[in-house]
Amino acid sequence: MKIVTPLLTSGLIALLGASHSAFAQTAEGPIQSEDETVVYVGAIGLLGSEYLGSADEELRPLPYLSVDNLKGFDLFGTSLSYRAVEIGTGQGLDKWSLRAGPSLTFQGGRDSDDSETLTGLEDIGSSVIAGGYIRGTIGPVGLRFSAGQDIIGGHDGLVADASIGTFLPLGPLKILPSASVSWGSGGHNQNFFGITQAQSEASGLTVNNVDAGIYAYSVNLVSWFELDENYIISLIGTHRWFTEEANDSPIILAEDGADTGIFVALGIARKFTL
Repeated sequence: MKIVTPLLTSGLIALLGASHSAFAQTAEGPIQSEDETVVYVGAIGLLGSEYLGSADEELRPLPYLSVDNLKGFDLFGTSLSYRAVEIGTGQGLDKWSLRAGPSLTFQGGRDSDDSETLTGLEDIGSSVIAGGYIRGTIGPVGLRFSAGQDIIGGHDGLVADASIGTFLPLGPLKILPSASVSWGSGGHNQNFFGITQAQSEASGLTVNNVDAGIYAYSVNLVSWFELDENYIISLIGTHRWFTEEANDSPIILAEDGADTGIFVALGIARKFTL
């Protein structure tokens, strides 16, 4: 048995700019047989923070696409990964599995006109995170770690996410709860949460220097209900708390800032087996 991971199309890029890592941490979905290549096509509604540290949410209806195990490649959100290593006895109470490989993830940036608070700050360009992942299961417990470096000059930082979770099959309803921790290098954290002297003079915000470290903790939930053998309704949610590496930022302390963030996706899709 293996886990299929939903992919949201490139239309999600703007919204996922603030939520990509949280969403990627919930990269689990409907279980299929090992030999199947599975595609889900449908529609989804997305609610999430406009940017990291924003108290304002944005709701969007968007296309939904999921691809799993196409010659070893998986697509999820704005992330492409390859199964370079896949070993173990399977998934279950008395089994174990290990999967690892390279990955590429697109991360949106932030525009200074997204909020009055950001006026005078430089835009943060989009990033492509090149790195890898490792995912293992031991009985009912799943562990996942991913890390990568921006290679196109967006935030110019290194990011890493680690999560632990489990799988609860309840008849046609399946639930995957997990908890995650997010780490960023000085480049990443300073770009999203820091204020340089020049930015302070342009924006009126207090100078804030941010170092490398853990910037957020999250709890995540992926669930889906099988309407029949071809259709599913899926619900994905994340609630994130920013840590001291981020929550002292003038961006978060601003009137339209928040030291927590949410991400919710609700969709319906049809399954195709290739």
